[in-house]
Amino acid sequence: MAYDSLATARELTWSEDSVSESVWQELEQKELLGPKTRRWYQHVLFGYVGWLWALATLCVCIYAFVHPHVGIAALLGPKGARAAPAMAFLATVCAISGTSAAASLLQSEVFGELLERYQRGGVPQDWQAHRFDCQCESMMHLAKKLLGYGILLGIPLSPAFSSDAIYLLAWLLLVVLIAFYFPGYHDILTVVVKLCRNLVEQIMKEIRDGPELWTGKGQFWQEMTEKHQRMDGILEDTWALAAWVVLPRLAALLIFGLTGLVACLSAVVTSQNGLIAFAGLLLICVIVLSIAERLMEMASITQMCMTPKSKTPGIRSYAIAKSGPSPCSESGLKNAGYSNFGEERADHARFLTYLTINRTGVEMFGVLIDAQLIARYLFQATTMFLALFSYMLANLDIKQKDLMGHVYKTGCYFSQMFHFKGENC
Repeated sequence: MAYDSLATARELTWSEDSVSESVWQELEQKELLGPKTRRWYQHVLFGYVGWLWALATLCVCIYAFVHPHVGIAALLGPKGARAAPAMAFLATVCAISGTSAAASLLQSEVFGELLERYQRGGVPQDWQAHRFDCQCESMMHLAKKLLGYGILLGIPLSPAFSSDAIYLLAWLLLVVLIAFYFPGYHDILTVVVKLCRNLVEQIMKEIRDGPELWTGKGQFWQEMTEKHQRMDGILEDTWALAAWVVLPRLAALLIFGLTGLVACLSAVVTSQNGLIAFAGLLLICVIVLSIAERLMEMASITQMCMTPKSKTPGIRSYAIAKSGPSPCSESGLKNAGYSNFGEERADHARFLTYLTINRTGVEMFGVLIDAQLIARYLFQATTMFLALFSYMLANLDIKQKDLMGHVYKTGCYFSQMFHFKGENC
């Protein structure tokens, strides 16, 4: 196999680094990562610095759980002051797990095959690929993230800054961890999505061009079937490994969403602090949008493989567009490996039947990720969210009557803040 030398290099360098030098070099050469971004990921996020930073964050989370600050307890309540660092601890564990899974994915043979098959086009690179390469767009985005996370985390922790330096350290560690460490394994997942899309697009292009422009050997539609089968196998093996990167990412996002929920409810009932409540709600909204964005990235690959819609680019839609009379001329028919139009049409019909039977795309734990699945699970997630909401109300000693009363008062607070007059405020 052409990629055996790279696989051997990975095995030899595993003891020295979590991901071998050759993998990072190829990612940079193919412009999947910028040079500075590549060095940052290789030597910091996937190196000892990243692990030590994450472990330090775990330590301050344990400290905040064991020694909740009085000022924070006044804002969030005694249980809320303990629940927030516990959830931050779990989110950090998820990030460590996701980073470890991403390192294993980079080391895998199937990732090497994806890299080998990648064909760089003229499409501009994503800003994530050059996150630290001094591009204005990426640096501005990082500055906004630091500011946003700094404010969201700083508001509930601010009462402890003057009296306990550990909480100031915890704020710094968490802000940097969320802004820099968390995106590391997610960006590797973004690279995997890009490689998979590129692999699918190569077959899409050949089917769109059709047998008339075929330059290979053999019969066109049979060759397309064999290529599709190889592509299907690569996607299956890739996402069997990538699933262990996706799950920690989604789990971390859910944990941060629950943290926002705890902060919001605790602030409304305990301290009636509208700013804390608003920050919690904002965090929940950001998390919901992030989860939807991550899932749709994966579902887009399945759509490219499975969509039959004529106006949507995809393998199946391009194959369906070749239905009806043969698109080949007499010379093109021979070039595609067929002796007559009937043979070519029969081969095309078999290919369409194969595409209909074989559900291809992003599959994790035996489940195909598509738009319909995401819609169904969002409804189920809403039900689970309401169940967790009820559980938190009971666990935080929040009574429904008190909650509704304080929510009404908080609503009046925001109405007065923005100069809106309610009927009973």
